[in-house]
Amino acid sequence: MLRVSLTALLLIGCNQGKTSLGYLEDLEDIDDAGDVEDACDDYEDFIETDEVRIIFEATTGECPWDEDDNISEEDTYLTARIEQSEVLDLDTEVVICDMALDLSGLALGQIQLMVYDDYFFFTFNDVVLASSHAPAVELLSTDGGMPIYDWAEIVGAPFPDGDAPFCLGEDSGDSQCEIPSTQVEGEISMSFSTDIINELSARALDEDRFEFGFITTGDNDASSDCQHDEFSFAVAVEYLSP
Repeated sequence: MLRVSLTALLLIGCNQGKTSLGYLEDLEDIDDAGDVEDACDDYEDFIETDEVRIIFEATTGECPWDEDDNISEEDTYLTARIEQSEVLDLDTEVVICDMALDLSGLALGQIQLMVYDDYFFFTFNDVVLASSHAPAVELLSTDGGMPIYDWAEIVGAPFPDGDAPFCLGEDSGDSQCEIPSTQVEGEISMSFSTDIINELSARALDEDRFEFGFITTGDNDASSDCQHDEFSFAVAVEYLSP
């Protein structure tokens, strides 16, 4: 596992490349995280590199209560959310070998400070990578041990006493996250093991989808709930393509 204090790095190594006439067949036969790792190891010479910039625009209006499966305002409960999504501009059916998210912002060397209210969920293809509200994540259904974001499963859930962040894989030592408290300006840092990234890559290939999501929630404060500053980052991607 790689730990860097001011950036979020999602890494999987692709080493000792070798060519083969079975390249396309091997990509078509990928079924799980182990197959992803093998393909990246075997075909390092075929790896392509791209950088994509992801920007989640600031949300400044009030929560859309009683709309789109949101419920009415109620103090200290998850009643409404605003969901944003941004897609990596990659061809479908690529195999991700290395995906690094630099949360310092779009300018190199820049430190990004984050403010949000009340809570947030940060996802990749609906898998919750990090959240400031662990009790709500615990209510979500899981797939292969990974929580899958679904508003219907958490709407109406109560707020916890105090801040309780969630970081995918932290309990098993596969990640580390620093998440600022709600309504407090602070830096965000995250790191995830290669095992987690292998699994995310296999899922992305299976779904033909490479989508990040950022969801902010609120309870009953029209002046600040469901709001966050602009959240932007660069994604460096190394991948195999048919």
